[in-house]
Formats: sequence, structure tokens, C-alpha cells
Amino acid sequence: MSHISKYALTEILVCSECGHPYRRQVWSKYGQKSAVWRCENRLKNGTKASCKNSPTLKEEPLHNAIMTAINNVVENNGDFIGAFRENVIRVMGGYSTKDIPTEYDDQIESLQKEMLFLIEENAKQGAVAEDFDDEYKRISEEINELKKAKLRLVQEKKQADRYEQRLMEMDSTLKTVRPQVKEFDEELVRRLIKSIKVNKGERLRIQFESGIVMEQIVDYYD
Repeated sequence: MSHISKYALTEILVCSECGHPYRRQVWSKYGQKSAVWRCENRLKNGTKASCKNSPTLKEEPLHNAIMTAINNVVENNGDFIGAFRENVIRVMGGYSTKDIPTEYDDQIESLQKEMLFLIEENAKQGAVAEDFDDEYKRISEEINELKKAKLRLVQEKKQADRYEQRLMEMDSTLKTVRPQVKEFDEELVRRLIKSIKVNKGERLRIQFESGIVMEQIVDYYD
């Protein structure tokens, strides 16, 4: 059973330089306590860490930057859906064509029967006919081409189905989101954001579950 952290950022905030997750720390300064997020590698190894540019992020401005990104995306539905379409449609893997009927099935089946007949006829004769190799090769190549075409078709179909499903999921998420969410919302961040990479200069690369990527700078203040 996977443990869900109290803080959504524990699961998604990572150092882009070394790939280690960021961890929450509470610092005390002049009797004042403040929460910051720090690269785990730097916490453990200090200056010996492989990353030299991972910034320490104060929690409040970090939260503000993330909510700004969410609000920008949620408010701007047109661009959101446009970018979503571009990003989501990518090759979805899934090479299995089993149980998915296509227009190529009958042709493949008839060629497979033709090949079986060819092999049986030659077996009856007790010797390989002169044109056996050529015929066998021709049928094999035709079957392979049809199987490739079927695979392409199935992938397109799967891609379209997955895309429709994700579009519906995103739409339902958008409908439950109140535009302009001011307060940092752990649950919202979990649902909408896949990963946040922290770059030097306190730049965040925020990847939404929908595929959209946004750059956001964390305002730095003392």
C-alpha cells in the first residue's frame, strides 16, 4: 500500500539538477519558525552534493507560484485545451491488436488460409514445387504488410480513445475547480500536477497531468 504524504509537494517536487526529491524543513531564525523546501541531496551531503545550483525555496512564495500557475491554466480554458490537445496526442504504446476488429482482418485471414493450402498441397506432392518459395514469400510479405497496417490503425484507435477519456477527465476536474483559488490546496495540487522540477534562479518547471508544461518563477523575499 503506497503511503500518501501529508504534503502533496513531497511526491512531486524534485531537483532538476540531481533528480533527488525536495524535502520540507522547518527553520528557526531569531525565534521565528519558517518552512522551507530543500533538495534532499543537499540536505544529506551539503557542498559535496552533485547539484550545485539547487535553491532553497521558502514555502509561502513556493505555494503562491504554484497556485498562480494553476489559476493561469484554469482561467484560460481556450489555451489550456489547445495545449492539451497538442501534448496529449503522442504514441501511446500498446502493440497488442487482440480483440480489436479492423478492416484488415478478413484479408489477413484469407491470406493465412492461402498459405496453409500452399503448404498442404506441397506436402501432398511429397516434394517442394519450383514456385513454392516465391509464393510463400509473396504471401508472407502481404500478411506482414497488412499486420503493420492493422497495428497502425489499432494504435490510432487506442490513442483516440485514451485522448477522449483524458479530455473528459480534465473537463470534469476543471468543472470542480473554482477559478482563482487563492489558498494553496494540497488536494488540487495532487489532482492537477504531475511533477515540479526546481531549477537554479528559483525557476519551477511545472508539468500538469494533462501534459501542459509551465515555467513559473518563485518570488524571493527575506
